[in-house]
Amino acid sequence: MPNSKPFPSTEGGLNSYFQTAVAYVIANAARLLVSASNLALLPTSLATWASTFSISQNPNTSTVTATANKNDARDALKDLLRNIYADIPESALTTDDRNTLNLPERSTTATPAPVPTTKPLVTIDTSNRLEHTINFRDENGNLAKPQGVRGCQIWVKIGASAKDPDELKYLATDTKTPYVYHFEGADAGKPAYYWLRWENTRGETGPWSDEVMATIVG
Repeated sequence: MPNSKPFPSTEGGLNSYFQTAVAYVIANAARLLVSASNLALLPTSLATWASTFSISQNPNTSTVTATANKNDARDALKDLLRNIYADIPESALTTDDRNTLNLPERSTTATPAPVPTTKPLVTIDTSNRLEHTINFRDENGNLAKPQGVRGCQIWVKIGASAKDPDELKYLATDTKTPYVYHFEGADAGKPAYYWLRWENTRGETGPWSDEVMATIVG
């Protein structure tokens, strides 16, 4: 099969894959340790797909509803096959199994997360009283975090610019922008100076962001 994960990208190829894969799994169910409940669902799921796919391909019967029904049947059969494949022990899979079902060998070697090399770009929304909404993204312009990054460390110093990281107060390691921080009333009118940096899944950190100042509105 030409595509991975393990389904073909074209619907014609997917239809052929479904027909082949379901027949193969049913024929080898005992050896592949397919559960009775999943095995019982396969014929019905395939029949629903075949029917809705056929209707959606016919210009005389293809409608928005027919396409939606076909997509639902496609997703249900994909999910069922994924569940079945996930339950098959690696030791039970033969070369023929892998070639027929398009199942690559699962990697047993974990790739360590790289140390971050880029820094976050930071903007602060001060529109709410005693509250800063801290937005961050990677300096390369991507909204997504860099590869291997768990989150963004957020540090602050209130009242004066920080000259050294030891002067900073740690706020959080946020896994998704934005981060909202609430201040005490005594901080109203003071400037807050932020330093941020990426942290990977092993706790290793990248370079600091540029210092960003925002006034705490009272």
